Amino acid sequence: MRRSARMMVGAGLVALAMASAACGSGAAKSAPPPPSSSSGGSGAQVGNVPGLGPGVTATEIKLGVALIDYKCVESYIDSIYVNQEQMWGYFINNINQHGGIDGRRIVADYKEICPIQPAAALAACTSFTQDDHVFAVIGSMYDTSGDAQLCITQQNKTPLITDSLTQEIIDKAPPALLLTPDITADRQLKVVMSLVKSHHILDGKTVAVLTETDATARVESVVYPTLKSIGVKEGSEAVLTITGADTTVAQAQLSSFIERWKTEHVNALILVGAAASSKQFINEVKGAIPDLQLIADTTDVESDAQDDVKAHIAPNPYDGIITAEGRIGLEHSKTEHFRYCNNIYKQATGNPIPLPNIVIKLPNGKQNDIYGNAEDACSFVTMFQEIAARVGKNLNVTNWTTTVNNFGPIGVMNTDYASIHAGKYDADDTYGLVEFDPSIKPIGDWRRLTPIEDVSGV
Repeated sequence: MRRSARMMVGAGLVALAMASAACGSGAAKSAPPPPSSSSGGSGAQVGNVPGLGPGVTATEIKLGVALIDYKCVESYIDSIYVNQEQMWGYFINNINQHGGIDGRRIVADYKEICPIQPAAALAACTSFTQDDHVFAVIGSMYDTSGDAQLCITQQNKTPLITDSLTQEIIDKAPPALLLTPDITADRQLKVVMSLVKSHHILDGKTVAVLTETDATARVESVVYPTLKSIGVKEGSEAVLTITGADTTVAQAQLSSFIERWKTEHVNALILVGAAASSKQFINEVKGAIPDLQLIADTTDVESDAQDDVKAHIAPNPYDGIITAEGRIGLEHSKTEHFRYCNNIYKQATGNPIPLPNIVIKLPNGKQNDIYGNAEDACSFVTMFQEIAARVGKNLNVTNWTTTVNNFGPIGVMNTDYASIHAGKYDADDTYGLVEFDPSIKPIGDWRRLTPIEDVSGV
């Protein structure tokens, strides 16, 4: 649950976009912590170019907040957020009630965006930047093409803190204007392969790769150099051709490769790409080679794995699949970050944040993910707060850029280790190897294989 429901929604929307193409509270006070107080950062203000950016006055910061419009996707997903503006307001109001950021209160400009309609995200970009003149945008600005994210950052020179980013999209934006509290798919693959190598997971195995055409560059630049450095025997690489929702060609390709893998005695398979690790392909692979060790480049496979647990499918084809993750299960509820967010939520509502293992059903049968909603709002708001506070009185884009590029560890995050600096704009640095265990109640979960590490250097 560390990446909460928005990450699971993001995984579901990748598949949906493909289809669309074819058709514990504590007693600590809740005042915002000082910049980098828990991260070891210097906290020194580095912004020194005079002037204020768009949306910034002596007393206010106008901040765009991009929210997922769940009404347009709730028929495709099981877990949703409700009352999002109210939730984000708890954390924004907490900052304002404790002096704001350098004496400036945040004025939130909320927009709900349908994530399966790219035009909606582009319209929100124009509205945020050209009509409402916000200083920055935070939240789920989802567009797989990258057009909406680049509309904000590249075309309108506005900072954006969002999720579901790739390194390719980040590289197209001006330095330090496109950030995420998470990790890019590109770096997560590097982390997975680095940990697999350092913990000798593939030693003595014959290893093949299952990927898709859009992910072959990551395979060539990350996977094969690691396999060669380990010295394992390599099987055939399967690159699936996937066009929209039609997977007929891809399934025929996979059947051919499975027969090849059998003759090559492949006993480990690395999955690269969202589609490559989808249920229809994993079922076919594990049905043909039951003892195959699967290694995924994403934790999104958990959703399909848990669906099979709910459907009482045994053996579960995802049983034992390995990937990289940070804190798992209820570990997040024992962190300083959760206590901070929980205290704010509790003061606003009178109740603690429901833990992720508590299922709250809505009248329409969907799960009301209050935990994920609160974690997202708290993480995005406090990440913006920490950077803006470090910038100081002269809050403008030039000083924002300088500050981010020299930031280092960032503390108010829902991970143990996080950092941003020049060339590294995805913050999450907390990872260890985990494997899926369908026997963990109630619907399966990750089980830790190796300790959490600081992977900021990967």
